[in-house]
Amino acid sequence: MKTESIDYYKNENPEYYKDKRVIVTGATGGIGSLLTSTLIELGSKVVAVAKDENKLKEMFDSEIKNGSLQYKILDFSTEIYYNNTFSDIMMKLEGKLDIMFLCHGKFAQGDIMETDLKEYDEITIINTRSFLAMISLAIPFLKYTKGNIVVLSSLESYIPIKKSFLMTTSKCMVNMMIKDTALEVATFGVRVNGVAPGVTNTNFRKDEFDEDKEENNKKYLELQGNKNLLNKRVIEPDEVVDTMLFLGCDDAGFITGEIITVDSGFSLNHCNKYSEEY
Repeated sequence: MKTESIDYYKNENPEYYKDKRVIVTGATGGIGSLLTSTLIELGSKVVAVAKDENKLKEMFDSEIKNGSLQYKILDFSTEIYYNNTFSDIMMKLEGKLDIMFLCHGKFAQGDIMETDLKEYDEITIINTRSFLAMISLAIPFLKYTKGNIVVLSSLESYIPIKKSFLMTTSKCMVNMMIKDTALEVATFGVRVNGVAPGVTNTNFRKDEFDEDKEENNKKYLELQGNKNLLNKRVIEPDEVVDTMLFLGCDDAGFITGEIITVDSGFSLNHCNKYSEEY
């Protein structure tokens, strides 16, 4: 994380995140893990939610041991009823919730002619249904704190992309969920916003490669970075986290129902040629 960002929240405006009670889902992902570690450094009381306990402990071993991070293991692909799970999370936060960052999700390829209903259900359970469940359960707690929700969406929610029907459709639904929820809860002083990053330097898409995953992922990121207008490089996780932190704090106190695109200008120059290669 950039030093100036840490200094801003830690030294200039410590009240923004210090002692705030926070949920972060997708806490082992490239963006979710950086967000989690940054919030811990800023003094927040964080419950990290992730599917892989071994990976979570490997990434946050010292934080878990010293008590600066609590966690809950949750597989969004198999969970059906969230009430008990969410109750466990809130017990760890002693019944108070200030901010929830939803960073989990699954990447999927395939055009509409190749997609069957089973695949559609599998993706929407993770990328859409789970967001609805978590948001609806969090709102009663956020009413008391006048807290807020920040959702990690995707640039693909705005742009039709060949062979990305499942991803674009599921994330598009998330965008409308953000806006509708923001409309409904604004009278309670609760804000709901999202961030839609372009291709980011993480392993999110790595599973799509059959062989040489590391090398193919590196080449893919370089290719996509060259299409960004501002600086001809791929977006880094800290650039997305910066925007999420902004939306989660009091600096964004008059912003709700918005989805901020972080794509280095890629979408400004998008056309069918890029759609085929994206």
